[in-house]
Amino acid sequence: MLRKNFALFLLRHRFALRDIFPSASNAATRHDYKLARNFESLDTMRVHLGREGLAELNRAFAIAEYMAQSLTSHPEGFARYTSMLSENAWNFGINFAPFHKVHIALENLERVHAAMLEACLSLNSAMAGMESALVLRGTDKSAYHREQSKATSSLLTFSALYASYIDVCYRIRNYSKLRNKSSHSRAVQRILGKNAGKHDFVKDLRNFILHYHLVEPEVSVSWGEVRSVKLFLDANSLLYSGFKWTSKARAFLQSSEKLDVIETLSSVVSDVQRQIRFHRKIAEHRLANEKFAYDTYLHERLRYKHLHNSVVDTGKIVKRPTTVLSRILDESLIPLTLNSTMPDAEVRSVLISLADRYQNLTEETKQIVELEIDALIKSRPRFPNKGSFLDGVAKSS
Repeated sequence: MLRKNFALFLLRHRFALRDIFPSASNAATRHDYKLARNFESLDTMRVHLGREGLAELNRAFAIAEYMAQSLTSHPEGFARYTSMLSENAWNFGINFAPFHKVHIALENLERVHAAMLEACLSLNSAMAGMESALVLRGTDKSAYHREQSKATSSLLTFSALYASYIDVCYRIRNYSKLRNKSSHSRAVQRILGKNAGKHDFVKDLRNFILHYHLVEPEVSVSWGEVRSVKLFLDANSLLYSGFKWTSKARAFLQSSEKLDVIETLSSVVSDVQRQIRFHRKIAEHRLANEKFAYDTYLHERLRYKHLHNSVVDTGKIVKRPTTVLSRILDESLIPLTLNSTMPDAEVRSVLISLADRYQNLTEETKQIVELEIDALIKSRPRFPNKGSFLDGVAKSS
């Protein structure tokens, strides 16, 4: 069974006992407790001493205390407790796993990077709109200013996203126990290389906008042998604004009178992607034990859901029953296997192995799955498989 060092866990994480247990003084239901917000069906799970709701609360805390220490020493007890928790109770417990916050931070980095890409695409779109308005509308500047406003907004969004990216990177660094470690700073600078000035400029730009004013990009069109368009900022106006730029950002601004916005942000986005890979690598390396424990917890929850889906058919509620196979396998995987050129015996073996990939289906469920697979195989398409060719040259299989 799991360890339930309840009092120690509560003290370590600063929970108040009066918020957890009913007493003669508060005579409260679970709805009245702060921690009850982490659990579902508050109006039906009224907890009094000795009732099932309090037992579930204890199980949730036992799981949380176990995962808070990255333990893997009681797999059977953990599996039993996992199967007894609701989704909200499970989410409450997994939040205490040390690697969970790292996992969330890395996911946030990926989202920030994706949002940066969107901001760059919006800037490109606004630049094209400003170019068209400049060339086609002549002295009418209304369309130009409208597109310029979009570019200004996208640039503001990008600078804010970069600030978020820096903050999350610092948190991952601290989680990985690299605070004040010069090795981490040197590794980051090696990744940035010659683009360090661009990164410092984007980082300072957010503070400039916050404390001074918005910056509005302009567009220039050159009509030489090759027509070119550039979205730019006036570097001199930024330098002489009175804002205290960092040394690398100032050097970058001094390198050109017209700062190419698209080229600068594209370089930054590319470096950010490399930084994300770097921070993921160091976190997974330095917190290997915590990551293994976290992955173990998630794997066990997936095993439980897999078994639960094989037994419970939610489609019956709306009178649309589904097959067991469709509930325990990804919907794209079944047609992918059936439409392959593998012989029927191999298709059957693959689908059966994938269906019972967690080795926890009952014999009765396995028999149902095998019957469903046999029915699918009878109706699968038969595609020809006549040799392997690459550029007209036969390749041995």
